[in-house]
Amino acid sequence: DKLRRREWRCRRRFRSLLMGGGSSKELAAAEVWPPGWLEIPEGPRLIARTAILTISSMTPDEFCAMSGAPYCIPADQWDFAEFHAAAAAAVQEDAKINKLTYACVPRRMDESDFWRLYFSKVLYILDSVKQHGTYPPPVAEPSAAPPPQQPSEEDRGCLVQ
Repeated sequence: DKLRRREWRCRRRFRSLLMGGGSSKELAAAEVWPPGWLEIPEGPRLIARTAILTISSMTPDEFCAMSGAPYCIPADQWDFAEFHAAAAAAVQEDAKINKLTYACVPRRMDESDFWRLYFSKVLYILDSVKQHGTYPPPVAEPSAAPPPQQPSEEDRGCLVQ
């Protein structure tokens, strides 16, 4: 939920800037793709760029499998029109994305669903880099199981010896 709220805040801010809701400086920043790009320091930005560019190297099966990922934007909350300019920017940045698009659309999904999955992954990568400075995000260590408790005096009296 926390990740999803952050993704939607980022999306709303990007849409607001594209619609002219910000200053000219903010509008210029919004034209830089992807959203929030200028907020990321140079080192993590390179990590994010590399990760985003690997999306186009996915097989169609791997790409389609993202639809079940927890970070995936729900279809009923997606509006392709809000991301159309960003999709055009993505194609300019990574020409290989066209090959993946042609492999998936329309055989496996429509164009809107393709970009929904693509931007779900992009926003997930950006969130990871902003929050952790790396991608993929660090895996939480499983909490150690509590040490086994020794039976109390009362319990020991009940044990069959």
